[in-house]
Amino acid sequence: MLRVTTLKKHLENVKMPRRSQTMTIVSLMAAVLVTGCASASRSNFTVGAVPDDYRLRHPIVVSENAVNEDIPVSANMRELSFRDYNVVNDFANRFRRSGGRTMQVMVPSQSFNEAAARRISRQVIKVLREKGIARSQIITTSYATDGQRTSAPVRMSFLALVADAGECGKWEENIIADENNRQYQNFGCATQNNLAKMIANPADLIGPRGESPIDASRRDTVITNWRSGGSAPLARQF
Repeated sequence: MLRVTTLKKHLENVKMPRRSQTMTIVSLMAAVLVTGCASASRSNFTVGAVPDDYRLRHPIVVSENAVNEDIPVSANMRELSFRDYNVVNDFANRFRRSGGRTMQVMVPSQSFNEAAARRISRQVIKVLREKGIARSQIITTSYATDGQRTSAPVRMSFLALVADAGECGKWEENIIADENNRQYQNFGCATQNNLAKMIANPADLIGPRGESPIDASRRDTVITNWRSGGSAPLARQF
């Protein structure tokens, strides 16, 4: 407003018709207002272009990774405990649901509990075969340990599709200094990771499942009941 007042005084000193001075001042004021709107539009566009969605910062990615499960083995362990039996049982179910072809049972080499680990690995293979996994699908291998005084576990592993949202815990910015109150980098990371772990079949994130065939007899029963007025109770299907 100060600039417009100064410009008005300057125009009064110039010998111009009164009407021309008024039109000139109005045109300049309109130009200033348009410039201000253009600056605000550019600022809004810049802020709006910054992604502020935790699903974009921490996307759930489906990839092929190793699924591992360790069975702790002490040096004097002679057989699987009830807890370890259930762990092997659950791992076998996960392997069958994944549709994998082979799995590995890895035994520690040159460890303090190597003899016990080999004994327990045979029992692990027995439980896996009881769950319907063929012996040709189970590959027995060994892995190196840190030293002979280390008690290393028996490890089961297979490759499968895994959903993951990446590592959390990045606090690289001062969230208190953010005047715009935008979402910080780590916001939503734990939620995305928990959701990824709860997905039973990560392949469902890639595409939908195929439709199952229709139940013709059930459809005929429902349509017949509808045509009769819907008074007859329908027999339970399950």
